Amino acid sequence: MGNYTESKKRDFVSLMLALMIEEKTILTESGFDPEARIEVLKNKNKEADDAEIAQQLLAAQAKDATKLSVEKLSIAYKDASNAADLISGLLGKENEIVKKIRKFRR
Repeated sequence: MGNYTESKKRDFVSLMLALMIEEKTILTESGFDPEARIEVLKNKNKEADDAEIAQQLLAAQAKDATKLSVEKLSIAYKDASNAADLISGLLGKENEIVKKIRKFRR
């Protein structure tokens, strides 16, 4: 099972649960009582599902945080660029401060 995708692993767990529930009588008659295993597997499956939901929520939050970060940086960069343009217009292109500013953008 090491090379199976997450989806295939989830399907396998669900299929095994369904099989053990459906075939409980035959399994019990054959000497295997699946009841305890079914309950354990149900709990583990729920934990896996809950963890997947939590992971998806965190991924969505990370995506939103990245979008916000990019937007805020863009706003800050535009403001800094406007300040550079203002200083350049005020002091002239040959001023030492303006020359320093030009080096920042290289």
